[in-house]
Amino acid sequence: MKTTVQLVIITIVVFFLGSCKKDTSGVKIGIASKMLSNKVWYLDHKQEGGVTKSYVGQATYSISFLKNKTTKDSDGYTGLYLIENQNNQLQIRVSALSVNNNSISYVHVIESIGDTKMILSYFPSGQTEKIKLFYTSRN
Repeated sequence: MKTTVQLVIITIVVFFLGSCKKDTSGVKIGIASKMLSNKVWYLDHKQEGGVTKSYVGQATYSISFLKNKTTKDSDGYTGLYLIENQNNQLQIRVSALSVNNNSISYVHVIESIGDTKMILSYFPSGQTEKIKLFYTSRN
């Protein structure tokens, strides 16, 4: 009888511990946001399929993501951004306007992000090859 009760208790404990799953998406978003914000990110190179185009040493595209969730890039677009977790992938969602009030919105997957390096990717509309954008922050 004592072993049956112990077995039931162990089964219940294992069931509840096994069914507990900690949601860490908020933590991941917070860390990515801290790594991303208040820096100027410069595009170093772009990779599309097997072709890599380097921008190192050239005047190139840059983008800033501020702590107040606003963004501004070297093409003159200003707007808002949001970091979100979709299907276990961190993404940056941007909605912005140009100086001529042309709107743009896009979503890039955060492949990796560190203190000074970031890789974003996306699939152009109607295409199957992913484009990767490699950025460096010099702050």
